[in-house]
Amino acid sequence: MGGEAGSIQLWDVATQQPLGGPLTTPGEAIDTVAFAAGGSAVYAGSAHAPLQRYPIEPSKAVESVCARAGAAGLTRAQWRTYVPDVPYRRVCGD
Repeated sequence: MGGEAGSIQLWDVATQQPLGGPLTTPGEAIDTVAFAAGGSAVYAGSAHAPLQRYPIEPSKAVESVCARAGAAGLTRAQWRTYVPDVPYRRVCGD
């Protein structure tokens, strides 16, 4: 679901529960949403922002997070901030 506040929320249709937290976008109302073939990514766009790609395949999402976090990976505090509903585990590095 695309929102007027500039975010996208994915939902599990069977349980009617959100999947993770909202994906942030450039900040204006989302008027275009599409899924990549195979469901590995969702694309979102708006009138004044270019189309953005958001990986939703779990392995690609982890890869993206680890690339942003750097060699140290996510600290426990960062994990609580960004993934509060999931118990901490080391997902980056060795």
